[in-house]
Amino acid sequence: MEIYFAPLQGFTDFVFRNSHAKYFSGVDKYFTPFLRVEKGEVRKKDRTDLISSKNKEIIIPQIIANCKDDVVILVQFIENQGFKNCDLNFGCPFPLQTKHFYGAGIWDKPQKVEEVLSALKQFPQMSFSLKMRLGNTSVSQTLDLIDVINSADLQFVTVHPRLAAQMYDGEINFSAFEVLYEKIQKPVVYNGDLKTVSDIDNISKKYPKLKAVMIGRGLIANPFLAENFVNKNFDFDKHRFLLFHDLLIDNYLQLYNNSEFMVLDKMKTFWTYSFRDKKLLKKIKKAKSLQEYNSFAVMTVLEKE
Repeated sequence: MEIYFAPLQGFTDFVFRNSHAKYFSGVDKYFTPFLRVEKGEVRKKDRTDLISSKNKEIIIPQIIANCKDDVVILVQFIENQGFKNCDLNFGCPFPLQTKHFYGAGIWDKPQKVEEVLSALKQFPQMSFSLKMRLGNTSVSQTLDLIDVINSADLQFVTVHPRLAAQMYDGEINFSAFEVLYEKIQKPVVYNGDLKTVSDIDNISKKYPKLKAVMIGRGLIANPFLAENFVNKNFDFDKHRFLLFHDLLIDNYLQLYNNSEFMVLDKMKTFWTYSFRDKKLLKKIKKAKSLQEYNSFAVMTVLEKE
């Protein structure tokens, strides 16, 4: 079973992906945060992120679209950058996207689901996958379109077993997931609340037909998680983590033209999902300079059991 690093807006940009792949093992594929169309072309920020990606063979660009024209623009750009794979986002739960029928909002418009999936036929040389939620407001939205999903040219389907309305809170609906797991006639990838090696083990044993698991927040909190699972160890190499941490700072300083304020703001976000000492985390969030931030961040790592 493979391990995929989920796309997280604001976290898994090219700096993070390149740095993580350099220092940690166990991840088979990294998915980019979604590329989208603005004013008839690929958003500049998204173009830069994809072009700056290293390790292209393990990178899968993700797109968000609700019409054929956007699919064509996005996939052509991705193909021109030398990528052979593309993931469709039918799962983003944020209202800014869903209210315009993007992400999980597309399930409100079955005709758009069919239009987007049909557009993939224009690119027989590309491999496509789909990342989805149970629906936007109801599980019936996806269950009613199982035949459409099964007939689409998809290599696999990733399912996050929550509705968009739940965001990332509330109980995972395993009953609904199990229905999709059995009905989807494509390899299935599980995504959602995998924070420990035991979590991954339990899911892989419960659903033995899974192609992979996709992990986002768990790998942000513990970048060793994938290799811990693969190697069946629970080591936390503090030295390696600090090298990774320093590389992030150096590369963000370069990206943001040595703007300490921007880099400081960026680095603080990476502790959002950390399970470390809450008092130290509070100090990290309040740090006024990179030097102050770094002293608390290093202390947090060194005090880890």
